Amino acid sequence: MGLRALLPGIRSGDLTAALGSQLPGPSLELASPWAPSPNHLAPVVLSDIFGAEALANLPMSRADAMAVPAVARARHIICGTIARIPLRAYRGDTALGRFDEPRWINSTSSSLPAYHRALWTADDLLFHGWSCWSRINSAEDGFPLRMDRIPMGRWSVDDAGRVKVDRGDGVHTLVDQSTVVLLPGPHEGLLVFAQSAIRHARDLQTAVGKAAQTPAAHLVLKQTAGTPLPYDSDDPNVVTINSLLDQWEAARKGKHGGVGYLPQGLDAEELGSFAAHLLETGRNAAAVDIARAASLPADLLDAAGEHSMTYANSRDNDVRAIQYGVGLYLSAISAALSQDAVCPRGQRVEFDLEKWLQSPIPAEASQPVAPAAPAPQPATTSVQN
Repeated sequence: MGLRALLPGIRSGDLTAALGSQLPGPSLELASPWAPSPNHLAPVVLSDIFGAEALANLPMSRADAMAVPAVARARHIICGTIARIPLRAYRGDTALGRFDEPRWINSTSSSLPAYHRALWTADDLLFHGWSCWSRINSAEDGFPLRMDRIPMGRWSVDDAGRVKVDRGDGVHTLVDQSTVVLLPGPHEGLLVFAQSAIRHARDLQTAVGKAAQTPAAHLVLKQTAGTPLPYDSDDPNVVTINSLLDQWEAARKGKHGGVGYLPQGLDAEELGSFAAHLLETGRNAAAVDIARAASLPADLLDAAGEHSMTYANSRDNDVRAIQYGVGLYLSAISAALSQDAVCPRGQRVEFDLEKWLQSPIPAEASQPVAPAAPAPQPATTSVQN
């Protein structure tokens, strides 16, 4: 494809054709603020037109959410766990053999391995609440021989609930519904119902960055004598309010070793600084909120909840993750892939948890180990006169 990749109009379909395989993850588009949403340059233009405050009311993108460390960790735990658990086909309680199970389950002829298909499907369900797969069906019985995930943004649904797919130029057209499979998630998606919690965590993260840049107390410059300074001036030799603020801002960020200059008639007054407990405790509380939204135990996100508990080993952590949060997505994916339109009647598709954990999941394994009882306090004797 050569330099043609740098020309306007190049889309992920062209890249896919050039590479001979489907690209994992979100579809790739030309880096332009006017490219189809979502793209990372749109906020730059929107902030110039409407102001930075307008961005706070815009729908949150997946990239915005993943910039929050707690969200990224929750995503890696949920999606990474799902991708590592193998899919198996069953008839009743009997697991089908390699040559009897549907070919698409572990097919190596697809453009992506089964691992990446499951990884990004779980990602779709976590953030957007839906995912969609394409399917190539058998001419004999109509059941799928091969299935691949369609990247989010490359498909949509019309008012009748029918799937439309990008034809390669950004236009979504209706396709034969027997060539796609819709996978509904267990909820609307974090980008819908958890925006407030994610924005709160992001705001605290921004505050920490500002505190790191200017750890000194907040200051106000107060003029106490002389002619009031102009706010601005076209003459660079005139001392203005703006020029003083710029000089002090640069000094607070390290210029001249953090040393500023005050001309006669000006005083600097401290107004306080960032509250350390808000930045530390607040960020931990925000991570706990993210864990609640993702249905994961807070300690798996390295956050301490109100009552911290100790667990025996990493296998218990795996079990807890499945019981609390990951299991929601495992069940949603299994249910969608076990429909009669996908599997012959009497068959179902499930994730092989027993093989992944190397032993059956005991019912009590999902229960947390109670924290140790506090040490008894020494008795006190009151003396009355």
